[in-house]
Amino acid sequence: MIKIFSPLKEGKITGNHVTANRYALHLQKLGYSTEICSTSQKKLGVEKIDCAFVLHAEKGRQIVKKMTANRVPIVLILTGTDLYRDIKSQNRCIRDNCLESIRSASAIIVLHKNAVFDLLKIISIPRERIFVILQSVESFVRRKIFFEVKKSYRILILGNIRQEKGIEVAISGFLDFHKSIDDKHEFSLEHIGDILDQSYFRKIKNDLEEVRDIKFLGAMERERLRAVFASYDLLLHSSFIEGGSLVIQEAQNAGVPIIASDISCHISLLGADYIGLHTCGSKKDVTKKLQAFFFDKFFRKNMELQLSRCSAASATVTAERNGLSRVLSYIQT
Repeated sequence: MIKIFSPLKEGKITGNHVTANRYALHLQKLGYSTEICSTSQKKLGVEKIDCAFVLHAEKGRQIVKKMTANRVPIVLILTGTDLYRDIKSQNRCIRDNCLESIRSASAIIVLHKNAVFDLLKIISIPRERIFVILQSVESFVRRKIFFEVKKSYRILILGNIRQEKGIEVAISGFLDFHKSIDDKHEFSLEHIGDILDQSYFRKIKNDLEEVRDIKFLGAMERERLRAVFASYDLLLHSSFIEGGSLVIQEAQNAGVPIIASDISCHISLLGADYIGLHTCGSKKDVTKKLQAFFFDKFFRKNMELQLSRCSAASATVTAERNGLSRVLSYIQT
């Protein structure tokens, strides 16, 4: 029995939740019995567990401790919060919990290539213990034309609302862009995702008066998202930290153009020279990239070519499943 432990939020669909479910399906295809559990679970029948997959080093620390004490092999999947916040937190307890989970793991999965170097800069662990497995996504309805010249355009922000996602930066950049254009074109901005940080959402609405003109559509079921993603003309993803950026993988799968922040994960998935990367945290650069995308056909042509060749384009269900098989072979030797 393989148990997958993830920080679960009641009634909320998070990236960790999606990954846990996807890994369970992969492992079942490989012939393993699986069960998805919460990292906050108190009672564990440890004797029934052959291997534990744990999402989130800090939040999964108690699970890691119990598994280590009972000599159960641990596969730790590092999230963006682990890699780019908790591992260097000023809060000593959080930092130490994160580092101890990493040291205790039998194998570590990171979700983009740059994460290997980002991790080894902070902690010394055997390189062979780290596996890079890009996230796969279900088949999305795909755009037939990369960009169509028309009067009205729809831009999408996708992801649950919390500070790490840089949603305020994306909205601010869009609003400045919107002020700079003539009335010959219409642009709308829509957000799909749940609200995980109510205070951050209130701040966005209080600080940005024009935000009332932006549509917040709330959470959307996966099947519905797969059907509607391709109807958008552009994904705007200004996140500050990402472990694997499932959103980028989904946009690439749907053939939707992407403007994203120049964080380590996005550079790894899209390429260091990807033309659609904007300076992280800069609303001015978001505005410039939007202007270039919608009004410069050479910019768009370059973007389309780069997206067809980027690392994100190589992520498949089969490759992800094979990667998990390699991890299990490693910990069983």
